[in-house]
Formats: sequence, C-alpha cells, structure tokens
Amino acid sequence: MAPWSACPSSPLATENPTPNESGRPQGRGVALWLTPVLVLAAVLGGVLATYGRALAARAQYMDDKFYLGPLIRHPSWGALKTIFGEVLAPSLVNGYYQPLAQVSIMLDFLDPAAASSLVPFHRTALLLHLLNVALIVVLLHRLFGNWLGAGLLGLLYGVHPLNADAVLWVAERKTVLSTAFALASLLFYLAYVRRAAETGGRGAWKSYGAALLAYACALLSKPTALPVVALLLVLDYWPLARLGRRTLLEKVPFLVLAMLSGGVALASQVHSGQGGTMEYVKYSYLPLTVLYGVGFYLLKVVWPAGLVSDYPYPSPLGLSNPEVLGCAIIALGAGVAIALSVRRTRAYLAGGLFLLVAIFPTLGLIRFTSAITTNRSMYLPMVGILLPLQWQLTGWWRHGIGALRLGRRALRVTVLGLGVALAVAGALATLRYEAHWSDTLTLLRYYLGEQPRDWRLHTRMGNEWIARGDHRSALQEFRIAVSLNQSWTENHLNVGRAAFTLGDYAEAAQAFTTALAQTPRDWRAHMLMGMTRERQGSLEDAMQEFQTAARLAPRAAMPHFKIATILGQQGRRAEAVEEYEQTLLREPGHAEARMALDALRAGASQPP
Repeated sequence: MAPWSACPSSPLATENPTPNESGRPQGRGVALWLTPVLVLAAVLGGVLATYGRALAARAQYMDDKFYLGPLIRHPSWGALKTIFGEVLAPSLVNGYYQPLAQVSIMLDFLDPAAASSLVPFHRTALLLHLLNVALIVVLLHRLFGNWLGAGLLGLLYGVHPLNADAVLWVAERKTVLSTAFALASLLFYLAYVRRAAETGGRGAWKSYGAALLAYACALLSKPTALPVVALLLVLDYWPLARLGRRTLLEKVPFLVLAMLSGGVALASQVHSGQGGTMEYVKYSYLPLTVLYGVGFYLLKVVWPAGLVSDYPYPSPLGLSNPEVLGCAIIALGAGVAIALSVRRTRAYLAGGLFLLVAIFPTLGLIRFTSAITTNRSMYLPMVGILLPLQWQLTGWWRHGIGALRLGRRALRVTVLGLGVALAVAGALATLRYEAHWSDTLTLLRYYLGEQPRDWRLHTRMGNEWIARGDHRSALQEFRIAVSLNQSWTENHLNVGRAAFTLGDYAEAAQAFTTALAQTPRDWRAHMLMGMTRERQGSLEDAMQEFQTAARLAPRAAMPHFKIATILGQQGRRAEAVEEYEQTLLREPGHAEARMALDALRAGASQPP
C-alpha cells in the first residue's frame, strides 16, 4: 500500500494543478475555491431545506430538568462552576458527566425567547448539524479528493432520517456537539499527518495539539466519543497506510484521555444525582447482541422505515426470533462481503472497522438505558459507511467502469442522478418523520403506533397527560405500562400517584403495596403509602410509613413535615414542634412548616 501522499486516490497526488513557469496554477485558480464553495452551498442548502421545519418543533422527549431546569435557565459563573465541578457525582444530570453539552444548552438561554420557546435550542442544534455535514464533506475530500462525490455523500448523510433525532431532540445536543468536536479531531489529525510528511515533523505539533484538544472537548460533550482514538488508528491503517510503532506511540496522549473519560463516565453514570443506571449484558449474549445491533443499524441505514427514537430489546433475544435472526444474517453477510474484498482493497474493511468501533459503546453491551438500539447512535458511525463509498466513487469518477463499458461522463451523470434521487427520497422520509415532532402528544402517539407494546412509551404518554391535567387518561396509560412490565417499580408508583390524585385510594394503596414489595427501601413509596393511609383515615399506619421514610432518607424534609402534621392533629404539640424544626433544619425555605411552627408556638404562649 502506497503512503497517503502517493496514494492514487489522494488529492495530493491527483488534484494538485501543474504550475506553469510563473508558479501559478494553469487556469484553475478560480476552480480551486469556487468548486468547494458551490458544493458546500448546495449541500448545506439541501440540508437546511429539509430541516427548516425543525425550528417550529415543539415536542419534548425525556428532556430532563437539567436541560431546561432552573440552574441552566439562568446562565452565570456560578452555574458554570457547578456544571464543571460535579464530576464523579453530578446532581444536575440523569447520567454521565457531559459539561460542555450542558453549557451549550445554558448559552441558548441567553436568548430571551428561550424562556417560552424551543426555537433557540433547535436553531443551535441545526447549526451544529450543518457544521457536521460540512466537516464530513471536507473530511471525505481531504482523504480521497472529488468535491462532487464528497458533496453528494455529505448530502445523503445530512438528510438521512436516521439522523433526525439528533437534530430535533433538545436532550441530544450532546450528540451533535460531540460529533462536531470528533470530526474536528479527525481533520486536525489529517493536517498533522500531512504536515509531518512534508516537513519531517517541524510545526506539526500544533495540528496534533488541536486534534487532542478537540478530542477532549468531544469527550466532555458526550463520552461515547471515546472510540475516536481507535478511529485514528483505523485511518492510519487505511487510507493513510502509516500504521506502525510510531503511530501507536502518537496515540498515547489520546489513550490517556480515553481512560480518564471512561472512568469518569462509569462513575458519574452510577452516582448521578437523578438516579443514573448501568447494567452489563451477560457474556453468553455478547455475540448475539453485537450481531443484532450491527445488522439492525445497517438495515435502518438502507431502509429507514418505522423509525422511533429508542428500540427495546427484542423478546426473546435469540435466533428463534425472526427479527434477531434477520439482523444477524445481515451482519454476518456484511462481514463475509468485507472479508472477500480484502484481497482487492482495504477500503471496505476499514469502513467496517470505523463503523463497528464508533458504534461499540452504544451496542448495548453496557446499558445506560433500557433500549438496545437508538437512531442517534449512528450519527458518527455512519461516516464509516461513507469512507469506502467515497473511495470507490472517486475511482469510478476518474476512470469509469470498464467492465460495464461505462465512460466517465456517462458514469458521472448516472451517479449524480441516482445520488440526487436518493437524497430527495431521504429528505422526504425525514420530512415525514419531522412532522410528528410538532408537539409531544403527536410524537408519542406516532411512537405508540409503531411500538404499541413498549411500556416506556406508555409511561411517557401518561406523564404527558399529567402535564396536560388529564389524570384519568394518564392512569389508563400507566395501567398498560404495568401490564407490559410489572417488574419495574416506577410503573406501580405511577399508577398509585394517578389513582391517588383521582381519589381512588384503594387502587393507590394496592399499587404502593406492590411497589414496596419490590423495593422495600424506597422512601418515596413509603411516603406515598403514608399519604394514602392518611387520606383513608388510618393515621397510625400513615405515621409508621412516614417514620420509615424519615429513617431511609435522613436528609429529606417531607417525612418530618408529614409526621409533624399528624402529631399536631393528635394534639401532641411538643413533639410536633420538634418535627417541624427538623423539617426546617433540612429545608429552611419550607413555608408551610414555618407557618405551622409559628402557629404552634403562638398557641403555646397563650394563657389557658
């Protein structure tokens, strides 16, 4: 394999104009800058036209309070210090450490419109998506040349419906932001390689440092960017053809950052203040999980139908399930095809490795969510599919396909026509999917139409009904969620809360009893059961539940407040005063406790 600078598909070998005696390009000065400008303008124009409706999207989907919550809503140096300072146990995020994503959302609140509109958030996400598309086009051209081919593939990427969630979902700012830094890291690394080859290493450290800094920023935006260090090695293997001991040593600083980020991500996910979760897949399921995930994603790239944001684990996860078997066959078929191509070229092996490495953190081997696959997980890995396509397209573009007797001109017309047709089809599919994001209720109804047995969607629909004040509809959704998954305690708590609000204390008590049987140390369940018993007139039972909650959650103020309320009703003033004081000790701003305490003290000071 020839070195990159001499590779036939390299722009350095084929697209540099031949200078004339004056040292200037012969008639190509304007084309050198006009072609990329026109290509990028056309590509970004097509992407912008596809996502223009995104600015009006009003749907919110699991946008946890840390994205749109009080601290983020008021940008300040104090908020910035809190966001970056909470490393191993973040209290603002339901999951891993991602400070740059939080800061990005916070900066959107500098626009006064953000107080009542999602437009500022969608605008930033769309700009980042446009930037990512431009970076991909430049990356493809830097590796293989051919602006038109790179632009065509960049357009197909930019309008692909599988990428829509990353643009439309406020909570996925981390995906588009992290990918922007990851792509910048790849491009800076290519600049370093080129500079090192031209100068023997003099001055190349600037590009290297920029690549390392961009990688760090990608990790601080979303730790799933961790495989970028391995992606650099894939590029070293092909098309740079420089893989060796030196290139391995070059990655040591990247590897150090990766190890630090991985450790922080695992710790922060487990200890996050909003109950982050993490599970490991059983070893016996590892091969099938990988095959299913890879096959599923490849299928969705080629045929993006029936899209939802998160896809639950197939039941059963075994080859007896036609869905699992089909995806495994697709993955194995792709692997066999790649293996057969290695004799001719490394291109498809490198592209497959790029995709597999980039997607590895989200294949469900370590589960941060209850989903096995998600659309947004392909946002960066899809670039791996583009690399061999651009290499193949560039070769055809320059030489035609002799076996088919298809010359360069005929081939270019054919490729452009087919590419534009695919781009239009992708844009139309994205527009149809995008229309469901008009509001949250419309989006959830669409998702439930595609995945009617996904209990998580019924739970989210129930929460949406609660936000709209329709607790009866919410209760119906929560009941369905329980019927689909009785092992998740939160489903029972949701049924109990909705039934309690509607005054059906018998159903609420039954739901909380089931929840406590599953998680007897859940202080929230004890609180809810106590409130239910209180409404049913059983004050002693309620007192026992509140006391248990106070013991399980010693820093919580509400259990002490409820204990004090019952003590006051029983005429036990001195004990009630003590409990109200305990409430205020834990929550000094508790207005009801302050008023009740003042009333008790005033009553005690009155003469009998």
